[in-house]
Amino acid sequence: MTSEEPDYDQIAKVLAAQQQAARNAGKRRGERPRDLPSRNQIIDEFTMVSLNYRMNSYMVNTTVIGEPYHPSTASLNTLKKISIRDLKIEINHRGFYMLLRFLCPPMRMTAIMNIAEDEQGTANPFALYLQEPEHVRPAQSILKQNRVFILKEPYFKVGTNGQYAIRVDHPTDIIWLFEDDPRIPENWRSKSFKETKPAEYWKKQGNDLVNVGKFYDAIEMYSRGLRSSPTSAEEEILRNNRALANLRIEAYDAVLGDVSFIAKLEDRSEKALYRGGLALYGLQRFDEAAEVLRVLETKFPDSADGKRELARTLLRIKEQKTGVYDWKKLYMASQLRPPKIDSASFTGPIEIRDSPSRGKGLFTTKQVKAGDLLLCEKAFSYCFAAPPGEAVKAKSISPASVLLDVPGNRGFFRTQADIIRDVSNKLIMAPSFKSEFEALFHGSYESVPSTPVDGAPVVDTFLVAKIINFNCFGCPLTSKDAISDPEWNRASKLPSTIQHDEGSQSPLYRTTGLWLKASFINHSCDPTCRRSFLGDLQIVRAARDLPAGTELTFSYLVVLGKSPEDPKSLNRRLLEGWGFECSCPICDEDKELPPTIKNRRSRLLKEFDNIAKTNLKKKKEVLQQLESTYSRPPTEVPRSQMWLPLFSLVPLYATGKHISNEKAVDQVLSTFASAGYIIKGARLLEVEELPPRIRVEKWGLPNEGATSAWLTLRNAYKAWGDMDRAEQAKEFARISWMLFIGEDFSFVWENPPKV
Repeated sequence: MTSEEPDYDQIAKVLAAQQQAARNAGKRRGERPRDLPSRNQIIDEFTMVSLNYRMNSYMVNTTVIGEPYHPSTASLNTLKKISIRDLKIEINHRGFYMLLRFLCPPMRMTAIMNIAEDEQGTANPFALYLQEPEHVRPAQSILKQNRVFILKEPYFKVGTNGQYAIRVDHPTDIIWLFEDDPRIPENWRSKSFKETKPAEYWKKQGNDLVNVGKFYDAIEMYSRGLRSSPTSAEEEILRNNRALANLRIEAYDAVLGDVSFIAKLEDRSEKALYRGGLALYGLQRFDEAAEVLRVLETKFPDSADGKRELARTLLRIKEQKTGVYDWKKLYMASQLRPPKIDSASFTGPIEIRDSPSRGKGLFTTKQVKAGDLLLCEKAFSYCFAAPPGEAVKAKSISPASVLLDVPGNRGFFRTQADIIRDVSNKLIMAPSFKSEFEALFHGSYESVPSTPVDGAPVVDTFLVAKIINFNCFGCPLTSKDAISDPEWNRASKLPSTIQHDEGSQSPLYRTTGLWLKASFINHSCDPTCRRSFLGDLQIVRAARDLPAGTELTFSYLVVLGKSPEDPKSLNRRLLEGWGFECSCPICDEDKELPPTIKNRRSRLLKEFDNIAKTNLKKKKEVLQQLESTYSRPPTEVPRSQMWLPLFSLVPLYATGKHISNEKAVDQVLSTFASAGYIIKGARLLEVEELPPRIRVEKWGLPNEGATSAWLTLRNAYKAWGDMDRAEQAKEFARISWMLFIGEDFSFVWENPPKV
């Protein structure tokens, strides 16, 4: 987070307070407090704070990451019971568990809070982190008053206000107990517990809850029914109904567990087949989903829902295998909130391999051409921040969210806190995703084996946070919308969605996403591929012709609509964010360049910007001086800072007293050459073969201006009467457009005149 961010000073103060509290607590590590407040005092204070929070209509959601600790991987039967009074400050009580009950209605702050008591009647504040937002799952359905639970290997801490609290960063450390669990003390049970209810009763309770959208509570009711000695027919109904509730909360693995109660597909009911197919679809296992839905279509030919879902699944399989997408429909879907697009991921001729000194990387498996689609990947997790003016409430939308990394001394004002929560819950709901997610780079953090314990998944949320820190990216709603250059926008037939604050040109890349396969692409300022975004899709295309075995790289920090960042500044940010410095030719040359040459180049660039637009002579003089600050040819070290100055001369040759088609073309080609392009057969009077042909022997550094540059060449050839090269230039413009936008659907083939 930088000082330009909104509320920077306030957030910096909160971070400093958290760090001071952590230092103070560290001094008391291992101490057993003797000044625990009374039960009544704790409840009264909590009630007052809760009332104040409910009266506050707007809060910035804040998540605080403290010192990492591992989740519990111990089986409950190996642990000993411990009471609140035996807890020690800043200690994970390994080898112990607590049996607790909530005393109050919960409240949502930086965590979901409540007051928990043990069997001795000792009470203490309790904080559970990384839960779904209130509009998705109310706090009341998570930390219910009077709910009993077991907490394995509890962590006890002191907060910023000096208050003691039991803090849970790993939700899988909790074992929630149903009302009929024999481990619940008799005096904590409700009066109705001893009343025996049949399976039909619990089924009806669950159905009623599903009808009002209380899916978590419904799952509990169906589970109670399954423990009430149901008949075989009743069990099948209860499982199918529970599968529906799990489907609604995207617990896809649990859905498959319930519908597979009947092993053979052909023996399953219509509901079981339909819900199982949807669960497989949600897991993006489209071939398996199609298999289930084909059985549904065969067995129940009148199922309209089954036919519709099979058709939808077959479209996903086609996308997955061919990489052919209906871009018009995808743009329409990007208007949804959140813009999670119903499509499949396509993986082209690429594979994950070891990358020398970089860990893992993505490499081409065969020769590809510039513009070829290498990857079109749906986000594993995508948390959308609405553009200015949009007021929306839906899952994965966060209009204001702050993440405070206390040990890392960092704050983030975007949706990174939401994505940590989203991924943590996703791994709990669908543990089959864990191995692929946990294979991503996570720095030096060493987690523990996270195999299921006592039949439940184990999720290390600090590992999740580390992986997200290194692998998630901010992104625009669509890359096309990120274009602020009107010259670029006139080459598009689609209107843009404003993603800027009023009066500001700084793009609000608050939305963050995590793409599993794209996360293996390493950084380079001189990239071999380009990425773009459309909703929650990341589109990766080859930035040049690549032989088999070429590693894919792109810039982690490039921002559309902004001038290239100074290599020294860029490497400082890379070091802070990812722990490395770039060693591409551009950065190596910058490190070798004497400070006097750097300063001269910077001074000349500023001087060039201040020259009158029509003063061609002076511009050419300064450009010549700028050229002298470079010692290596642009084919070895692209000159990213030279594109705009060089291309700014093109309009002077296209209009006014200096008009010359030949000079305009030569100037465009000089601009391309500065970026490392090698283009043959493109000069107006350079006709090496008939019909004339433009050959791009080497694609240079991708530049936003490349589309306009190629279209300028096209118009010059057209005016010259050279329609062959005009069409070729148009094709190169299309490829350049795709590199930055991801598709060519929105590209205008006939470049319209300026408005």
